Amino acid sequence: MRSLISTFFLLVIGLPVHAQVVSEAEHRIVFQLVSGNSETHTKFLRQIDNILTAAPNSKIEVVTHGMGVDLLKAKDNGFELDLKSLTGKGVNFVICENTLKQRKLEKNQFLSLANFVPSAILELVIKQEQGWIYIKAGD
Repeated sequence: MRSLISTFFLLVIGLPVHAQVVSEAEHRIVFQLVSGNSETHTKFLRQIDNILTAAPNSKIEVVTHGMGVDLLKAKDNGFELDLKSLTGKGVNFVICENTLKQRKLEKNQFLSLANFVPSAILELVIKQEQGWIYIKAGD
């Protein structure tokens, strides 16, 4: 019995340490993304996943405008699986309609998981008025 307990103990302490839940609170975070840089997008999506690992009850909205909307374009999108995974965890990705007009883009050019808001800045203001924490992502 003693050797069984010792073996179990050695197995448990030998397991790799993975990210753990740090907070059960429902954090509400709104990100502003204006960067069109794919390296920035890679790091940003990883950060969101890290947040959800540490605080799985978090509500996250990503407000994209300017070149940031490129993250959500449908054509040749190397992030589609990551984006689908994050939306499956409750992350809401929104695109500024003012940016679409300015850049002469159409809604059908974007992934179906994307939602749209009339004004990115107004969306950020509303979320902050509702008590959401604001973070500017990327560059």
